Amino acid sequence: MVDISKMMKRARKGEQFSLVVTLIVVFLLLWLLNGTRFVTIRNLRSMSYQLPIIGFLAIGMMISELSGGINLSLIANANLNGVVIYLVLNAITGGSMGDANIAQVVIAILAGFGVSTIVGLVNGLLIAKLNIPAILTTLGTMTLIQGISLVLTKGYTISGFPNSLIFLGNGSVLGIPMPIIVFIIVVIIAHFILNKSAFGVRLYMTGANRTACRYSNVNTTKVIVWEYILSAWFASVTSLIMIGQLNSVKANYAESYLLVAVLASFLGGVDPNGGFGKLSGMILAAVILQLISSGLNLLRLDPFMITAMWGAIIIILLLGRDIMNQIGKLFSKRRVRT
Repeated sequence: MVDISKMMKRARKGEQFSLVVTLIVVFLLLWLLNGTRFVTIRNLRSMSYQLPIIGFLAIGMMISELSGGINLSLIANANLNGVVIYLVLNAITGGSMGDANIAQVVIAILAGFGVSTIVGLVNGLLIAKLNIPAILTTLGTMTLIQGISLVLTKGYTISGFPNSLIFLGNGSVLGIPMPIIVFIIVVIIAHFILNKSAFGVRLYMTGANRTACRYSNVNTTKVIVWEYILSAWFASVTSLIMIGQLNSVKANYAESYLLVAVLASFLGGVDPNGGFGKLSGMILAAVILQLISSGLNLLRLDPFMITAMWGAIIIILLLGRDIMNQIGKLFSKRRVRT
């Protein structure tokens, strides 16, 4: 008799190992293509500032997929969060946003998180209560909140944020980039939520078998609503890093990062049907994608070509995963016969 659980554990460990191998291969390949300029302190430091944006969006996407859903509103939510911070700061400082003190910045950040919470709540309720497919729900909210951001900013780029807010995305402490410090803190918190809390267990259970969860007295509606709120909070944190690095907000910033977040979930081994996705896998995937992005930029490739390559990588990963699944099924059948 074949122990399916042991086979699954071996498969998951194999995925993590393959990610580590992929990381090493990608690093060596890009080092070979770019030469010594790829491993300079300046380039590595630049990557450490950019990595958290990919990382936060990837984890936010992963969380939404743990129940078998998806969150296409991540980037639009992040941009709306930045617009709300601008509006609140501008209002409470009387138009002198750049002179805002710490207390005023905290109030604006909390307001941004509040709006993101509402977006996550709406997504979760529509998906869990009305059973609207997640892809349609979040596509609708993405379009809605992007339109709201355009109306509020009239399509302009807003700049001039206070230094205390810029520090989150562009500062450093003892030579360590502040975005990396924020990333480490948030990842530790996410680890405890997903792997050590009752909510995390229920979330994985909901993705694995929602019907069985209901019979186990798990409130799947509550779980899914909180899942999308948590995903929305990662959009808010992403917004803070983006504001710090760009010193500006706009309704359609970083739209291509949505594709990167989806790509990271595939690369990180998240099951699109729900029930499996490891935080460590997403971090490795984010590092791999950041290496690729930095390496291709150093090669001075057309940015539009780089975006096209993200789509090509997704197709290749899907084909590769399907081939591996077919091989796995054949292997399982042979093991069962023996």
